[in-house]
Amino acid sequence: MACLQPGPRLCSSCRLALHRAAPRRVGQGLRVAPALAHEGVARSLVHQLKYRGMNGAARALAIRMVPCLPDQARALIPIPRSWARLARFGIDPARELARELGMLSALPVVSCLVAPLWTPAHAGRPRGSRARPSFRVARLPPPGSVLVDDVITTGATLDSASGVLGVTFAVTATSAGV
Repeated sequence: MACLQPGPRLCSSCRLALHRAAPRRVGQGLRVAPALAHEGVARSLVHQLKYRGMNGAARALAIRMVPCLPDQARALIPIPRSWARLARFGIDPARELARELGMLSALPVVSCLVAPLWTPAHAGRPRGSRARPSFRVARLPPPGSVLVDDVITTGATLDSASGVLGVTFAVTATSAGV
């Protein structure tokens, strides 16, 4: 996939190029377990999913996210993409990751958040100029829910979602920066 081979399986060179990321804490105690460092092959996989709609990348990333799930996980809540970006790119990366992660872990995927209509792109922007997204609650999360997203950078998106839902654990495919 990252080396442009079709399908969700990675070649041995790409697998060897993946590096684990360290757990993080964000905001008021949200624990985040990223699967991989946002570099090289992992970064390419995230970009293939987010900007090219290559669903095989979601499977390749979700396989590496399974070990990051806490034992008490009972449901997965994807962080929704803004409506404008969903319309532009035709895919919701966190939903695809949650769907694949749910199939691999036998956990249900629950839509609890409503995304804003538009948020500015964060890629390439200095940390201080990134807008914090505001989510609305569509339904209350079941006990043991885990937030799912593609990348954690500053943690503002996950912190915002955690704040409105009260969820205290998240998993992401990659971690960019600290």
